[in-house]
Amino acid sequence: ERHIYKKDYITDSLVVRLGGRIAEELVYGHLSTGAQNDLVGCTELARKMVREWGMSDRIGPMAWGSQGAVFLGEDLVHTRDYSDETARVIDEEVERILREEEERARKVLGGHRAGLEAVARSLLERETLDGAEVGRLVDTAMGHKAGGPRVTTTADGEEIEVSPAPDEDRIDGTGTDMATPARAPSAGE
Repeated sequence: ERHIYKKDYITDSLVVRLGGRIAEELVYGHLSTGAQNDLVGCTELARKMVREWGMSDRIGPMAWGSQGAVFLGEDLVHTRDYSDETARVIDEEVERILREEEERARKVLGGHRAGLEAVARSLLERETLDGAEVGRLVDTAMGHKAGGPRVTTTADGEEIEVSPAPDEDRIDGTGTDMATPARAPSAGE
């Protein structure tokens, strides 16, 4: 199991988690409570990027630690090792990161709308799809040879062509290639 993640991998994980919410908005024209777990996970992950892993230019290479909870009688009292001003800046950075990655998810899905529609139709018919099926549906809908090279957008907005990895190089064996994280790191990792 992985325990060291590059910043690009983490931001790609945020895009993947935010993708369902954005897809719902694009396809149905509204948001629902369905993405709650993804939002909680995204927020925790972005907060770790800023507060613990030094992945914010504004905050800098500092680890502010996590908020601790101390039990006093009937209540838990939360403590932290930074000021209210620093807490405000951390919150602003978390929001900035999430908004940037949400916009990136919107651009990726908007640029692959035909694939998104194909996946949505198939999900309505079958309820579940594996990674390989999603890849085939998107490739076919976008007019690409199934399993062939794809164009993807990097975290810094550059479009690159990515070829699917051979089966032995795939992260989870379900057809998800190395360009897209198969499993986002959890906030606890």
